[in-house]
Amino acid sequence: MTKPPKNLTLSLMAGIYILAQIIVVPALPELQKIFSSDYKTIQLSVAVFLLGAAIVNIIAGPLSDRFGRRPIALIFYVIFFFSSLGAFLSDNISLFLFFRFLQSSSAAGMVLARVIVGDIYSTKEATVMFGYISIVMALGPLVGPFLGGLITESFGAINIFTFLAMLGLTIFLLAFFDLKETNSKKSASFFKQLKNYPTLLTSIRFWPPTIVSSFSFSIFSIFFVGGPFVATYEYSLSPISTGLYFAVPPIGFIIGNLLISKFPSFYSTKVFLFYGAFLVALGPAIILVLTSFSSSPMAFFIPVIIITAGTGIIWPIANTEIVKSVPSLGGSASGISSALMVIISAIASGIVGTTIEFYQPILIVVSALVIVGFITLIGSFFIREEKKIK
Repeated sequence: MTKPPKNLTLSLMAGIYILAQIIVVPALPELQKIFSSDYKTIQLSVAVFLLGAAIVNIIAGPLSDRFGRRPIALIFYVIFFFSSLGAFLSDNISLFLFFRFLQSSSAAGMVLARVIVGDIYSTKEATVMFGYISIVMALGPLVGPFLGGLITESFGAINIFTFLAMLGLTIFLLAFFDLKETNSKKSASFFKQLKNYPTLLTSIRFWPPTIVSSFSFSIFSIFFVGGPFVATYEYSLSPISTGLYFAVPPIGFIIGNLLISKFPSFYSTKVFLFYGAFLVALGPAIILVLTSFSSSPMAFFIPVIIITAGTGIIWPIANTEIVKSVPSLGGSASGISSALMVIISAIASGIVGTTIEFYQPILIVVSALVIVGFITLIGSFFIREEKKIK
């Protein structure tokens, strides 16, 4: 059996994508000034990142099925390093958005970390591993906004990309020395892979957890695009204060993952996913009620913990179901599901970003959260797997 990479390696591989996406959130107002842009345009730095991530997810999984996990991971981290430098050196908004698009190469880490876990662990072990990896991944949203605000106020917003370049180089070196090849059944050709795709795309084990996972995870993009606008224009928060408030919701994600890591066999897959989806749907209603009676930022930010706790419950179990749905196409399953996740996130965040200036900001964010929460809840009813995880 291939020696497993360290948990830290897999966690950082998966987590840098989320960190790179959200660390710019507190810096958006200053980046808007740096590039003489408006908020509608600068928020595209999140949307184009998600669009690029969708493309990366579609190609990284199948490429890893064909050529192996390790070489594909290393190639994409090289791209991430140089695109981070490019974003730092950009002198106009178009060039900046182009390099932000290329920074989405970091999304390959999430795809590959998921399928590597599927390669080397049993179903129960994979669920526990996803839980632990997700806990470390949650440090990105936990410290990322505060770190982004701190860098912005101390060194200027553009130096966020210097930090990301250094982090990308560090993860490349870690993967180079610690990550061994785990794909023992590489596809002979892409044509052979394509012949097996109908099995994956018609699998009842693949689509329901993919839909539940994708829509539940899109709440982060909605929140990270709409939240800064709410923080700045509704509550007049500084970048550091915004970062502190944005560090609160990921606590829920950590709690949800801890529950799954400690009690993976306590309920069936279907029951766990339903409970998680219920929390995702419940949270927005609580935000709407509290913000109607209170003008404190806590009324908006604290209830997001409920939503992220639901996502934290969903994430490890859904990922296990996805990568195990068709074992011979684990990379493709991980890639397709991740692509769908970022496409949904990009659409949702794009709608929020382009409408939030024209209507009540809190209502726009809550409406988007209500819609994805409802779809997540409905999707949980179609989970066919009712056996306990073993």
